[in-house]
This record gives sequence, structure tokens and C-alpha cells, in this order.
Amino acid sequence: MASRPPSLFEQRRGSMMLMSLFMSLFMVGTLYYILGVGDAVLYRRVMQDGADSGAFAASVVAAKGMNLHVLLNIVMTITAGVLLVIRSVEVLLEIILAVLRALAASVVLAPKAVPLIGVLTPAENAVERIGDTVEEFVRVAHDALDAAHHAVQHGYPLLAEARAVDSMAFEAVYDPPVAAGFVLPVLGPRLPGGGRGLPVEESGLGVTCDRVADALGGRLASVSSKVPRWLLKFLGGVVSKALRLGKRRTCDEDVVEPARRVIDAREDGTEVWLGHEEFQYRAYGIGESPHQTHWGRGERGMRTAQGGGDRGRNGFHRAHALGRIGLAQSEYYFDGAEGKAEWMWKQKWRGRLRRFRISRAWVPEGILGACAGARGARVEGLTGLCDVVRDFSLNAISAH
Repeated sequence: MASRPPSLFEQRRGSMMLMSLFMSLFMVGTLYYILGVGDAVLYRRVMQDGADSGAFAASVVAAKGMNLHVLLNIVMTITAGVLLVIRSVEVLLEIILAVLRALAASVVLAPKAVPLIGVLTPAENAVERIGDTVEEFVRVAHDALDAAHHAVQHGYPLLAEARAVDSMAFEAVYDPPVAAGFVLPVLGPRLPGGGRGLPVEESGLGVTCDRVADALGGRLASVSSKVPRWLLKFLGGVVSKALRLGKRRTCDEDVVEPARRVIDAREDGTEVWLGHEEFQYRAYGIGESPHQTHWGRGERGMRTAQGGGDRGRNGFHRAHALGRIGLAQSEYYFDGAEGKAEWMWKQKWRGRLRRFRISRAWVPEGILGACAGARGARVEGLTGLCDVVRDFSLNAISAH
């Protein structure tokens, strides 16, 4: 009797092949998904690196601008110091001549005073002529230095913007995927006197001459020699006082231009300190669409894993647009322990990256008022939301 062939349900040959085929397709899909996730992670990492590079480049350029302000201040001080020394000598000679002329009026001291007057008068005239010549040079030099201060203050924020854009969008390291980018503020922070630029303002007119007098006196007091220290300090004080004799003739608005200092306060009177908004840069990098570059493999892998075809895009896939934006924040700061008065006299300005935070100035006043009311009324849900707003809106506080 012939055997009956097995039915389809009874047939077991090839069953392992079917299971292996299913597992192979599953493993291929899983591998494709892993490759897609890896490409997406690399895409996001390069986007963030590009934004970090732009923010850091902007802060470094701004720090160089602040150091250039310092250099201009020092050159102003040196040129004013030369004139101050000459004018102080001129004033001292005038005082000595006035005393000698008073002594010449007496019969007893006239024989000794008159010869000295004859010697010192030509010297005083020569010093005056040298002072007039140097004054003309200082006048022209300080006009040029003052114009340079203005150029640096308003030009370096534009250079920072250009350098950041170049770093993010035009360097092969980050392009692709970075297609464009920019930093804010474009023109620098708002200045108390109006306009925008690096956060510096004019200091008092006599500050330059005072620094020259104190510097020369302090230099004499710190000289290493066998002379007693107390005597050197005394002589240094005398030199400082003597140099201030020529201050009225030197530190004139038509001769010496004012140096620059870091702004003291905003328009509303709040004090400006390191770490405040005036020293912050925020970079925004914009990435290319992944399917337009070699990163498209990652997009296709993610789309396939989410159950969408070429046109089927679910909510998770639409969220990938957020990955095309890179955010970063940096600041420039004074890297020293000196007080605020020394910030524009030492070339210690540096740049560094900071944790990204939304500027408090960008948060609408209504939200801040509602948060203040919720905190007073102890509304739990709204208070928690306000804590999030606070965390993302407070300015970064520098350790300095």
C-alpha cells in the first residue's frame, strides 16, 4: 500500500530555513537600525562641536579686542607720561626761578641768586620749547589712539561674528553637516551711553596722568639697591607728588584723550561684573538635511525602524529637526585676581565655553512676574515650571 504524502501542516522539511530567514531579516533590520542610530549620534555630535567652535571663536576674538583696548591704554599712558615728565620739570623750574627772583630782591642773597637765574632761565625756556613740541605729537597721537579705541570697540564684535560663521560653516571639519551658523549679539552688548560694542567706556580724564605718576613713583620705590627701602619709598612718593605738578598742563581735554575702562553699570543702574550678560556669546548652528548628505543612511535607518516608509513620517521622525540645531555659549573674562580698576590695564582677557542658558533678558516680563507671584503663593505645579525657567534663564556666574 502506497504511503500518503505528508500534508502542508505535517511537512517539516525546511522549517529551520524559514526560521533562519526570519531571524536573518530581523538581524539585518537591527543592524541597519544600529547603523542609523550611530550616524544620527555622529551627526548630532558634529553639529554640537560646530556650535561650540563658533561660540569659542567669538569669545576669543572679543577677548583679543579687550586686550587691544588694554594695549591702547598703555600706549596712551606712555605718550602722556613723556609729556607729563617734561611739564613737571618745567613747573619745577618755574617754581625755583620764582623763589630765586624773590631772593634776588634782597641785598644779601642777590649775588648768589642772580647767577642761578641766568643759568636756569635758558634751561626753563628750552624745556618749555621741548614740551610744546612733544605736546603737539601727543595731541595727534591721542586723537589717533582714541579713534582706534572706537574702531576696536565697534569693529571687533563684527570680527567675532565673521570668525564664528567661518568656524562653523566654512571649515571642512564641521561642513557637512553644519550648513550655516551665527552668534549673538551681532554688534556686541548694549552700552550705557547708547549703541552697541565691546563693554568699555571712557574713564576720567585725569586717570591717565595719575597712573603715570603712581607708576613712576612705584617703580622708584621698588628699585633693588643698597639704599634703605624707607628712603626709596619716600623718594617714590616725592616723585609722584612732583609729577602731579604738571598734571594740569598735561591732562587737558585738547591734549590727552581719556583711557577706557570696563563699564560700571547698565542704564538701569545695575552693576556689571564678570559672568554677566555683557560678556556672553551664544552660537546657533544649523545643519543640512541628512538625506542630502552621506548622513542620509542614518535617517533612512531611523525611519525604517519607526515603521515608516519613504513618505511615512511619524512624530518621532519629525522630532529629528531639533537635531539639526546646535546651541553653545561662551564668554570672555579677565583671568586675574586684580580689582575691576585693573581690568583694562592688564592683558589677561581670555575666552572659554560655558553651559548654555537662555538670557534672562529674553524671557518676557509677564512670565517672570507670574513666577514671582506663584512663588509667593506657593503654587506647586507652577513653581516647578518656574524653576525650569529660572534654570534656563539665569546668567552664568563666573568664578571671578
